[in-house]
Amino acid sequence: MKCIPHEEGKFLLEEIHAGTCGNHVALRALVGKAFISGFYWPTSLADAESLVRQCVKCQFFGKQMKVLAHSLITIPPSWPFAC
Repeated sequence: MKCIPHEEGKFLLEEIHAGTCGNHVALRALVGKAFISGFYWPTSLADAESLVRQCVKCQFFGKQMKVLAHSLITIPPSWPFAC
């Protein structure tokens, strides 16, 4: 593995994340691709986390709740033993 400076690491993450062939991968996959490519720097996880959190496209199209909000429906204690 080649140890690179902090600035080059951030640039590498940006290229992997949103470069010409970037697909806006999540945190672990982003750092994993950088490591598989043979590059390492000590603050890679923190840099990737800040990059993904600041990416507007990732925040907009990320995991969204598809469940409508409704009140809590309790189950009476006698129902499980109704058989």
